[in-house]
Amino acid sequence: MKNAENYKILKFPGSFLWGVSTSAYQVEGGIKNDWSEWEKSAARVNSILASSSREPVSPSQGGRSGEARSKQKEKIFNLNDFICGRACDSYNRWEEDVELVKNLNCGAYRFSIEWARIEPEIGKFDEKAVEHYKMLIRKLKDCKIEPFVTLWHWTLPLWISDLGGWENKKTIEHFSDYVEKLAGSLGEDINFWITLNEPQTYTGLSYVAGTFPPQVKSLFRANKVFRNLMQAHAAVYKMLKQKFDGKAQVGISHYANYHTAYGNTLLNKALVKIMDYFRWQRFINYTEQYQDFIGFQYYHHNRIRFKLGGRLIIADIDNENKSVNDMGWEIYPEGIYPLLKYIKKYNKPIYITENGTADADDNHRAKFILDTLKNIHQAISEGVDVRGYFYWSLLDNFEWAHGWEPKFGLYAVDLKTFERRQRPSVSLYADICQNKRIMIV
Repeated sequence: MKNAENYKILKFPGSFLWGVSTSAYQVEGGIKNDWSEWEKSAARVNSILASSSREPVSPSQGGRSGEARSKQKEKIFNLNDFICGRACDSYNRWEEDVELVKNLNCGAYRFSIEWARIEPEIGKFDEKAVEHYKMLIRKLKDCKIEPFVTLWHWTLPLWISDLGGWENKKTIEHFSDYVEKLAGSLGEDINFWITLNEPQTYTGLSYVAGTFPPQVKSLFRANKVFRNLMQAHAAVYKMLKQKFDGKAQVGISHYANYHTAYGNTLLNKALVKIMDYFRWQRFINYTEQYQDFIGFQYYHHNRIRFKLGGRLIIADIDNENKSVNDMGWEIYPEGIYPLLKYIKKYNKPIYITENGTADADDNHRAKFILDTLKNIHQAISEGVDVRGYFYWSLLDNFEWAHGWEPKFGLYAVDLKTFERRQRPSVSLYADICQNKRIMIV
C-alpha cells in the first residue's frame, strides 16, 4: 500500500459488513437436480449450438482448462465447458473455503443451501446433508463470520421439477416444508435468511427468454411462476418470523441493471421505466411488507433504445462500451449509485449481496471494486441505509448458461486439481475488509 497521504480515505460505518458470496450449485459439485440433468440434455446442447458457430467437441474428448481454450481459438468448443460436474469441489473443501473467507478479513459469508441435497425425495430429508451445512455454519460462527443463508438459488430437486417446478402451486407448500426443516435444524445459528435469489432473473430467463430450464417462452406461465415465488417468500417469511420470535432477518436478493435511455428521448425513457418495473421493481413492490432488508445485486449498465422488430417493440442495447469485462458487459460501477438512491424509498436496510466482474487476468477487478465502493459510500453519505457489501465471487465458479469461461472469483480454481490460487486483487479487498475503508486518488 502506498503512502496514505497521497490518497483520499473514505471510511465506512464500523458495523458495516464486508463479505463474499457463492451459491451451492456453482461451487459444491456432485449435485443431481434439474440443472444437472438439463445441462446434458439435447435441448441444452442445441441451445449452445444455436448461439455459436463453433463445432462441438463431446465431453469425452477432453478437459475444461487450457485445452478447451486452445480449441476455442480453432472455432471449436468443448461441451465439458458447459457441464458443472464437480464444480469447485467445495462440498468437500468447505473448510478450506472458510479459511479463504477468513483470510479476506470478511465478517460475513453468503452461501446457499442445495434443496436437492436436503430433500432428494419428497418428504425424505438427508440428515447427513443437514449435518454438513450445520458444520459449515458452526465453523463460520467460530471464525466470527456471519452466515447469510440463501434458501433457493435457482435449482430444484428432480421431484419438484417433475411436479412442474414453480408453475405448480404445491411447490409453495413443499418449499415451506423444506425451509421449516432447515429452521428447526440450523436456525439457532442463522440471523440472516435470503429466501430467493433473483426471482426476476430466474423467471425471465426460464419462462420468457427460454435460455434456462425448463426453456419455456410464455408470458402467461412466467406470470404464474412470479406469483408462486412471491407467495412462497411470504409464507416462509411469516414462518421464520414466528419461529424465531421476530428476531430472524428475512429478505430476498434482487437483481437490477442500471438502464438509461439512449439519446435521452421520451420514447426511450418510457421504455426504460417499463423495463425497470417488470425486471425488478415489481418484485420488490409485491413483497415489500415481507422484507426486513433488501438484498441487492448489481453488475452492469445498459443504454436502451426503441427498435421495431416485426410487430414487436424490442428494447435494443446500445452501450458506449468504453471498457468491458470478459462477459462483454460494460464496466460501469457508477450505475450502482442511482439504483441505491431509488431503493432508499422503501425505507429498508440494504445489503449488496452480489457485485463483481468477470476478469480472468485481474486487470480491472481492483479498480472496479474501488469505484463501486466509492459510489456506495456516496449513497451512504446521502442517507441510504447500506449495511453490507458482498463481492461475487469468492471462487471462479460454474456460471450457469455461460459455463466455465467467465472468471468472477477473487480466487482462481484449477478444475483438475481444485487448487485455489489467489489473484492480485485479493490483497486489496482483504485490506478494505480489515480497515473498513477505501483509499482513492
